[in-house]
Amino acid sequence: MKNKMELKINVLKKYNNRRVNFITIDGITCSGKSLFASLLQKKLSGAFKNILILNKDLFLFTREKRIRFTKKIKKDFLNQNKIHYDLNKLNGLIKFLQNGNKEKKLILRNLYNRKTGKNNLTVKFKFLNNRLVIFEGIFVNEDIKNLVKPIRKILIIEKVYESLSRKIERIRDKKISIQHVVTEFTRIHLQSFKKHLLKNNFDIVFKDEKRDFVPIYRGKIKQLNYIKTFLSKHLY
Repeated sequence: MKNKMELKINVLKKYNNRRVNFITIDGITCSGKSLFASLLQKKLSGAFKNILILNKDLFLFTREKRIRFTKKIKKDFLNQNKIHYDLNKLNGLIKFLQNGNKEKKLILRNLYNRKTGKNNLTVKFKFLNNRLVIFEGIFVNEDIKNLVKPIRKILIIEKVYESLSRKIERIRDKKISIQHVVTEFTRIHLQSFKKHLLKNNFDIVFKDEKRDFVPIYRGKIKQLNYIKTFLSKHLY
């Protein structure tokens, strides 16, 4: 990851050791957010003792429920963040990580398991007063803005065709067809993420260049242009 030291210094300048600090890593689907979060955690581990990577995919609704939404698509806009994620459960966890509670721990069940593709995961979260939380996933900048002010808001951008290609490669079983994935990607994800980008700003933008994340000038505009070009060709 290039420019790591600069990013580290900027994070340290804004870090408040009297509270929980959040960094958000947002971006189009399959853009490398999880990998970036892991690399950032390793880079910052010398300066911060307690770093938690919070993956938003934990809060995905069941695959069956998401498929039902996609099949209902007509020409109306569907907000992917609201129809694909359990935002109530997510907001409850963010508040807990920020302020804690009497028990100092929170157990969440029926979370989405990336390895199995099922909502069979149970995770125990602990409250630590001086923790750094790296919150990564789609729309996370929107999720957190009324709850916490992040010390850094990061956007990862990707070319749309590469994003779609990776998404197709992740198909787990025959319940989901390639056409289903393309429809959801074009009619729900891209349109939702375009609106999300227009409403939110970011402190720094990176692009994955063969697993080397490099800072991109005017990266948000580049991502919007990638999306607009794709939709102009393929949205019907």
